[in-house]
Amino acid sequence: MQQGRSIIDELRTGFAWMAAAGSVVLAVFLVVDFELVRKDVRESYGHIGLVHEVIDHVIFPIIVLLAPLAIATRWLIARALKPLHDAAEFIHQATGRERGFRVTLADFPTEAMPFAEAVNALLSRLDDAARRQEGFAADVAHELKTPLAVAMLELGRLKTADTDRVSADLAGMNRLVEQLLVLAQLDAYAAAPQPFRPIDLADAALDAIKLCAVEAAQKGVALAYRDEGGPPVMGRIEAVTAALRNLVENAVRVTAAGKEVVIVRGPGPKIRVVDGGPGIEPARLLALSDRFRRGEHASFGGAGLGLSIVARIMEVHGGAMKSHPGEPSIELDFDNIVAT
Repeated sequence: MQQGRSIIDELRTGFAWMAAAGSVVLAVFLVVDFELVRKDVRESYGHIGLVHEVIDHVIFPIIVLLAPLAIATRWLIARALKPLHDAAEFIHQATGRERGFRVTLADFPTEAMPFAEAVNALLSRLDDAARRQEGFAADVAHELKTPLAVAMLELGRLKTADTDRVSADLAGMNRLVEQLLVLAQLDAYAAAPQPFRPIDLADAALDAIKLCAVEAAQKGVALAYRDEGGPPVMGRIEAVTAALRNLVENAVRVTAAGKEVVIVRGPGPKIRVVDGGPGIEPARLLALSDRFRRGEHASFGGAGLGLSIVARIMEVHGGAMKSHPGEPSIELDFDNIVAT
């Protein structure tokens, strides 16, 4: 980030120029005064004597006075700007707090009050935007999921040749609505973060297996979980579960019937999904993390959101989604947000 101008440096430079200009003016004044003084006085002191008088009674006192003046000026400037430094530190430490955080205006200097008020107004607008986006996402999800659920129930009562196909299409639409809702919630969280809580990656893994069990069984793919140990991490359990669910769904698609997909927790603050496919190169994984970019094994009804959602979840959590050449797995690394 580009370094901005320092107020202290600006003031220090200004005082230095003022001191230099004052010294020049003083020197000119002394020269003029020396030329105007009476001839007999100049002869009694002499040129050398006058120089000594100027040094002893003018220049030396100025030098003696400038040293404590410079120290006092620096202290006064630092004291005047201390509320700004305290506010910056307070804002920095507030990352991840509940929404509604505002800068305290009581200790701000008068000159900085408009800036502090503008920051609070911006924070208020961000909170409002996040609430509106979350409310909109919830309303849309409700309005779409309810008729989809009713349609699926009605189809279950019918016995026609197209029932299974239409039911699968409706299930795909329902899953798309869920993914769009997750994306909307993540965007709202990014605009106005809320605090993370300690979560156990094992819980997220087991929840993801439950959500994907039916789809895996229909394809003849077994789901398994292996725990190699690891600490709790800071995060949102529903978001991490959604990330693992997307990875497991992708893994089931690339794994042949009769094989298994394994979620491995650890070692350390990591969790990975191992499938029966050929693996994916890191560059390819990065490309597929773009929204609406579909891989070769994407389902017919998919919208290419799976890996982009996982990447977005990890970005919000301060983690990373990784793959390793030659290994048929995708890893979620939470090393930066280990719970303490």
